[in-house]
Amino acid sequence: MLQFAKTRKLSIERSEPRNRLLLQKRQFFHSHRAQPMAVEQVMSDRDSEDEVDDDVADFEDRRMLDDFVDVTQDEKRMMHLWNSFVRKQRVLADGHIPWACEAFSRLHGDDLVRAPALIWCWRLFLIKLWNHGLLDARTMNNCNIILEQCQNQGPDPMKS
Repeated sequence: MLQFAKTRKLSIERSEPRNRLLLQKRQFFHSHRAQPMAVEQVMSDRDSEDEVDDDVADFEDRRMLDDFVDVTQDEKRMMHLWNSFVRKQRVLADGHIPWACEAFSRLHGDDLVRAPALIWCWRLFLIKLWNHGLLDARTMNNCNIILEQCQNQGPDPMKS
């Protein structure tokens, strides 16, 4: 088995200049961004396939949400805030949801309490997460306490 691997590696090394010439004639594109790739990127050992461009992801998220016709602007804004937060914080598992909800409440609390429609969208979302068994009552209460603290403090002068 080891000898086969060595033989294969040698044949790849011998054919590399020919393959490189063929690759230089073609135009390659990033699969997610559809942007042209330079030959150096194609030949590089570094793979950027799993990298996320937050600006592009936010743009695509907003465009997708704009397609919804039976959703209010406040609901779309809430969905975009949550989607962006979850993507940037890499919330991947159901067990991460309670932490994510509390962290989201802390991060966006001031914005939520200034917009009554937005805070109701957030609370409705918490209820939906609870209905699906992703959130417990204690976490919902913690999120509401965080929001109440934001309301009682008023606008944060450090954020202005």
